[in-house]
Amino acid sequence: MKPRIREDKDESARCPFCSGLLPMPEAIRTDTGEFIGGKCECGAIYACDPTGHNVGEAYLDALIYASGGDWNKVQSLDAESYHEAVRNYDMRAHRMWEIRDMRRDYTGKIIIIKVGPK
Repeated sequence: MKPRIREDKDESARCPFCSGLLPMPEAIRTDTGEFIGGKCECGAIYACDPTGHNVGEAYLDALIYASGGDWNKVQSLDAESYHEAVRNYDMRAHRMWEIRDMRRDYTGKIIIIKVGPK
């Protein structure tokens, strides 16, 4: 049985910083390897963890990509240097939501990072 999407509950993959629609994630190559993610028009970077089991790795991938691959910049970031958002995410449907819906059988995550002062 397919879960119904409530009309009053927008689950579109939208950037939490500008509310723009996020492009579908794609494979991105960096010096440290490859990850699934993308970039919003506002400059926010996102990384996807389709399983929900490697959130830390996806978080680091997003930070590295947002820092232009500069490890020194990543290491110098503090809590005031960037904004972050972690949401539940269904990569197949390109939908995200804040509260876990127990009727769904997936637990993917999307990590969205925007470097800049708070």
